[in-house]
Amino acid sequence: MNAQQLLRSPAARRGLFIGANIGLLGLVYLILVAPIAGYLSDRAERLADLQTTLARYEAVAAQEDAVQKYAGQVAETNTRGELIAGESEGIVNANLQARLKAVSESAGVTVRSIQSIPVKAIRGASLYGARLEVTGSLEAIHTLTRNLESEPPLLLVTAATLRGEANMWGAPQNPEDQHNIDGQFDVYGGAALKDHS
Repeated sequence: MNAQQLLRSPAARRGLFIGANIGLLGLVYLILVAPIAGYLSDRAERLADLQTTLARYEAVAAQEDAVQKYAGQVAETNTRGELIAGESEGIVNANLQARLKAVSESAGVTVRSIQSIPVKAIRGASLYGARLEVTGSLEAIHTLTRNLESEPPLLLVTAATLRGEANMWGAPQNPEDQHNIDGQFDVYGGAALKDHS
């Protein structure tokens, strides 16, 4: 059987017709249907992402009353002077250091240094800190530690190191220094930064 005879047979023509139609349908699918299906799938994914984002925003918006209540509490707390005042982190740190210097001087200790230390986040609140290094008598150091945590703004001593002054041979160089103690305190305080927006 040659090709001419094969094409004249009804089964061969039917097979050729079916094959051509399947090929044409495949081509139509690749050219028209597949891009549209891909586009619709991408749009459905994008819509799902937008719905997730909307749900998150709605959850945040539902917290508005709680946020307003908390903001009122912060404002009330700050009117009592329990938070460190300041419009920026730099000003808060400067105010904290000035407060530590004033408390140290009123306690009768000598300030050796005050330096900022990294901010701590506790339960969503930012606490600004400073390391205070002082020297003074045992009574003055005791007064300092009592005053740090008892007067507004609220300050927390999170670490303290105390050591007696002595030279390499164990005897104080200056007889007046024989009862002096070196102290190092890590002190933190909360702040309500003012919003300029």
